[in-house]
Amino acid sequence: MVTVQAAGFTDIGKVRKANEDSYLLDESIGLYLVADGMGGHRGGGVASRIAVETIGTSMASSLDESADDNNGLAVTPSDRLLQSIQLANWKIHEQSTTDEACRGMGTTVSALYFVDDCMITANVGDSPIYLLRNGEIEDLYIPHTLLHEYKKIPKSLEKRFSGAKLAHILTRAVGIRAEVKVDVAQTVCFADDIIVICSDGLSGKLSREEVRDLVYQNDVDAACKMLTELALRRGGEDNITVIVVRVSTVNSSPDQGLLKRIAGIPAWIASLFRNRHLG
Repeated sequence: MVTVQAAGFTDIGKVRKANEDSYLLDESIGLYLVADGMGGHRGGGVASRIAVETIGTSMASSLDESADDNNGLAVTPSDRLLQSIQLANWKIHEQSTTDEACRGMGTTVSALYFVDDCMITANVGDSPIYLLRNGEIEDLYIPHTLLHEYKKIPKSLEKRFSGAKLAHILTRAVGIRAEVKVDVAQTVCFADDIIVICSDGLSGKLSREEVRDLVYQNDVDAACKMLTELALRRGGEDNITVIVVRVSTVNSSPDQGLLKRIAGIPAWIASLFRNRHLG
């Protein structure tokens, strides 16, 4: 088991008329979520709220249920998180098809879930999950953007493409379609690990190194507020949401290593997958 200190903060920003971000901190079950909604007349905020409420409720209730499914097969914590996100996807998609004001709505979802001496991360969309360890910062998510998923564009066009709006077009979001693919990873925990989850209203204004430095220099509450304030000073055109989780203690000493599994894939295959998509 791990013990953590956690804080979260959200701000509407300086331009938007509504905050379409939602977040959840549930320390009782070790679950932390950021959802960045979009689409529809009022749908973005609705989608992100449905996501965090559905995933939070589903994960909490799953802990009270049998560890076996109807077929007698073991249901892993990764499975539970994946199923909860799929349930949120179904609910959002269902409402978007029946409520004209919500038509076309969807949301990113980035989740952190602690189990024993490990953390499970899952994401759909481009809301970052960062791991700060030993003074370094690494990605624990796969950005589902047009730019990222078309890395084979010619080098001569790379600068032009990365500066275009296409770089921010999502290739996956929760609720847009009847089904959604979720990227899930399992990571061993160490004392003093710090995990940052945020919306692109923050990551679009600060470099990863700036995030790392501010978080290391402050406690979790102050870090959330200072990161948000810096994003606001740099324009604040989008909603801004951030969660900072610091691992205080880990009761066991897991083997050194980063990703153990991605969506149930063995570690050596996962490493190839991660290198392909993140490197």
